Formats: sequence, C-alpha cells, structure tokens
Amino acid sequence: MRRAILPGRGRPPRRAPAAPAGDRAPSDPSERRLTVSLPFDHLVLLVHDLDAAARDFAALGFTVQERADTEHGKTQFRFVCFDDGSYILLTAFTSAEGQASHRLGEVLTAGEGWADWSFTVPSAADAADALKAEGLPVRGPVPVSNVIADGSRWALELTLTGRGAEGDVSLPFVVSDVEGRPARIPAPVPHANGATGIAGLSLSTGNPAAVGRTLKALGGRETAPGRFDFGRVWVEVLPLSTPLGRSGGGMVKAALSGGSDREFDTRLTHGAPLAMIRD
Repeated sequence: MRRAILPGRGRPPRRAPAAPAGDRAPSDPSERRLTVSLPFDHLVLLVHDLDAAARDFAALGFTVQERADTEHGKTQFRFVCFDDGSYILLTAFTSAEGQASHRLGEVLTAGEGWADWSFTVPSAADAADALKAEGLPVRGPVPVSNVIADGSRWALELTLTGRGAEGDVSLPFVVSDVEGRPARIPAPVPHANGATGIAGLSLSTGNPAAVGRTLKALGGRETAPGRFDFGRVWVEVLPLSTPLGRSGGGMVKAALSGGSDREFDTRLTHGAPLAMIRD
C-alpha cells in the first residue's frame, strides 16, 4: 500500500505530455497565459548550518554540490541538482544582519525548512506584464548576476509574486535566464537514492482564490479544486490548517520524481517535508 505524498491527498495521476502552446485555446479568454508548460527552477530550503545540511542530505542519498561564485552577498548555498534541470537550493545567511534585511529572513526566524520556490519562464518581464494586467501583486523584473571561478558569467531576471512583492507568502517567483544557465546551475550528478526531478509541490494559504488567480495568470490549469497543472509538474493549494505547513501559510511539501516511493526523514531535511514518487 502506497503512502500519501501530500497532506490529505493521494498519489497524483500520471499526466500525458502537454500539447504545444499553439495547439491549445484558452478555456477562459480573460486569462493571460504565458505558456501551458512551466518547469520548476528551484526550491529554497533555509537552514542554520549549511555544512550540516549538506551532510544530512548526502546521508539521504543526494549528491550535494557547490558553485564557485566569486562574489557573495547575504546568503551562501549548496545545490541538489536534478536531471530535469531543477534543483533544491540549500541556503544559509552569512550574518545576522544579512538575515534581518533579507525578504526571507523572517522565515528562518520561524524555523528551518521550505521558504520559497520558482518556475523557469521564457521572460520574467512578460510574466510581470501578465500579472500586472490581472491586477496581481508583482515586483520586477530584478536583474541578478555573478561570475564563477573559471570566469564564466551567469545572469538572470526574476519577478516576485509572493514574498517581496506583498503577495501571498505561498506564491513563487519566476526566473528567466539572460546568459550562462550552465554556469548558474551545476550539472546534475546521479543521486544514490534515484531522485531525478521535482514533480510537484503543495502550498497552504488563507486566500486560495488570490493564489489561484496568480497560478492561472502564470499558465496553470486548474484540473481539480486547488490542483494546478503546468505541463509535467503540478502545484496543490491547501488550507492553512494543513498538517506540516508553516503558520501563516507558504510551502508545505515537495514531491520528487524517481525510481521508488519514499518519504524522507524531516530530521535530515531540516524540517522540510519531502517525498519521492516512482516515475
């Protein structure tokens, strides 16, 4: 008997590959669709001790990598990269002052665990325009760049829809690469536990209507109440009373794709509920 991977939900059905954008007519002409298929870019997992978190994820069978940035700001990172191009970003603040001034600082004050998440989009500027047209909270696009030790430069633009944009704290930011995605994201190395990608994510909120409007504006299709599909990945919107969720809402649980069904020990994931489902 297989365990539920998300609070109150069973294993999601398999989905056929999404049709090309030009082959689908919007079901609601008023919706601004960026695309019908969005991949996850990354999930942010905040921790107090980055080295300890890296050891714990390695103990769970993940390959943990570093990126040799030449400049460091308020945060430092370790990467858990997957074959589908997505990754988990283990994140720690470099100082108490840096944490206090960061948009995610209050999340870590409440405890380690999931803090933020993102999609990859063709254009963060187009995403901002689509959200503004719907009257939804948005900030950006914001340019971000760095150079790694071998001289390679990466640059991206991001648009905030949740934290940092005065939107619901469960909502994502979106990322579009300007240059150097291979420098930004370390090449995936196989994981001993068989994980291959990020399949889905559950959120909790006190305002599901507003969250749903934003997810639809980004291109999601509501295939069941609170269930939004973005091609090969999905997002589930749950009430604030959902077990495992943060007080006030936000990310609840992530589901990875892989070779087996598994629940990961939250003592080793630093409070971040995480499962793997057989793909």
